[in-house]
Amino acid sequence: MKKGLKLFYIGLFISLFIGGCQGNKQAEKNHFSLNNIKDLKTRQYAIEGQVLYENHCANCHQSDGTGLGRLIPPLKNADYLKADIGRTVRLIKHGIKGEIIVNGADYNKEMPANPALTNLEIAEITTYIYTAFTGQEKIIEVNKVKAFLEE
Repeated sequence: MKKGLKLFYIGLFISLFIGGCQGNKQAEKNHFSLNNIKDLKTRQYAIEGQVLYENHCANCHQSDGTGLGRLIPPLKNADYLKADIGRTVRLIKHGIKGEIIVNGADYNKEMPANPALTNLEIAEITTYIYTAFTGQEKIIEVNKVKAFLEE
């Protein structure tokens, strides 16, 4: 390869690498971190909940909670989520069929039930969802999940 062309490719690689690194720094700056949660128990629930969310929810609602277009509603900044924690707990456990409205948009795709999840696992998932996607740093205790499911 000619020296000039080789230098061109090296320069291109370096500029892409540096640009990519700067982009990652910006993404890190804007990224929510569970390590920033002040209350230790809330942080523990949220960290466990994130793993459960990735395994049970992220396939449809996406890792960042943005949903899937007009098929699956977002969880991030969702008015539907903020309105009723008990309803969220029951949806996770029992699923839902029929139309719902999230942030003014209609969704009518069935959400499957998760009957095998324990109350603790649901508490961890909801703690993660509310903390990561609504900006409300709050723990959803196991006894609250139990009470919501008994309603």
